[in-house]
Amino acid sequence: MLILKIIAVVLLLAGFGTVLEAKNLVKKFNTEQDVKVTFEHEMNEEEMAQYKLTKATVNMKMFGMLIALPGIILTLFAFK
Repeated sequence: MLILKIIAVVLLLAGFGTVLEAKNLVKKFNTEQDVKVTFEHEMNEEEMAQYKLTKATVNMKMFGMLIALPGIILTLFAFK
């Protein structure tokens, strides 16, 4: 059971750390450049850059929550 507790804590820390640092990670790795915009003719350059940054940040936060989800389940199981 101790190993499950350790794995749960590591997954929780990694997942929630990713969520908290999502904006910094997006800026560091330039993931906003990979975001596709299908309606670019409706926005100017500044709005499009802000949209890409926001969308990439939300995607990174969702990825962090997917990392944390097994940790939450393991926590419920291991600390029962």
